[in-house]
Amino acid sequence: MSLQIAAPKRSNRVGFPAGSNPTPAGSHMVIAGRGGSRGKLMTGPESTNGGGAAVRRLVIAPHMDDESLGCGGLLAKFADTSMVLTMTDSGPVRAAEQVGALAALGITQYVNLDFEDATLPQQMRAVVGAIDRAMADFKPHEVYLPFPSLHQDHIATYEAGMRSARISMSSDHWFPPSVLVYDISVYDVNLYPSDLRWNVFEPLSDAHVTAKQNACDAYKSEIPSETHPITSIREIAAAVGRPRLLEYAEQFALVRNVRA
Repeated sequence: MSLQIAAPKRSNRVGFPAGSNPTPAGSHMVIAGRGGSRGKLMTGPESTNGGGAAVRRLVIAPHMDDESLGCGGLLAKFADTSMVLTMTDSGPVRAAEQVGALAALGITQYVNLDFEDATLPQQMRAVVGAIDRAMADFKPHEVYLPFPSLHQDHIATYEAGMRSARISMSSDHWFPPSVLVYDISVYDVNLYPSDLRWNVFEPLSDAHVTAKQNACDAYKSEIPSETHPITSIREIAAAVGRPRLLEYAEQFALVRNVRA
């Protein structure tokens, strides 16, 4: 069970005050979320400070489960340096399922912003601001956004993430060098007009795919039947990997890559 810590005094940016003490294992720190509510930075037992390990990869998920469906293999492969930022609150059942899913992937750092489900398009200024603050605090090298597909929250998360990835005149705005879009196979992306192309493929091992399947299995409330993409994780990973001479893979669309 997590222990709630009183919100520390700090600036208006998401994150941690200068000189703050390490967050106790298994606890969560309250951070700025949507207007009038709060998000939660969760840190697991491996975290060594308020922000845990350095965040190289930030996966931004519209809902609790999108991170596992779209990037579960990537997250399992790079768990030590990855963070999940979830935009919406899907209720206590899904929240509990997400804890189990992220544990299956080995993710110990994740932020839940708790915007109301299905309302992101109506709150774009606040949504972009929340992502801006997370970017500024965690300074990820790679940012992963959902394909805009046919769900209003997915479209809004993609658009807000792209706006947050902009060059800004503000000195504390973070410009992530790499921005990629991930595939959530429950939606038929061919139905949404886009010039995005799957052109980056992350090789996955059997262990990575098993962790991804276990994470998706944790979302029991989201499994409508046996004939559904969420129950076919291994088959989908194989279908993406084999044409690229890989046993398993996840696919991404590269938006920007500034070479170091």
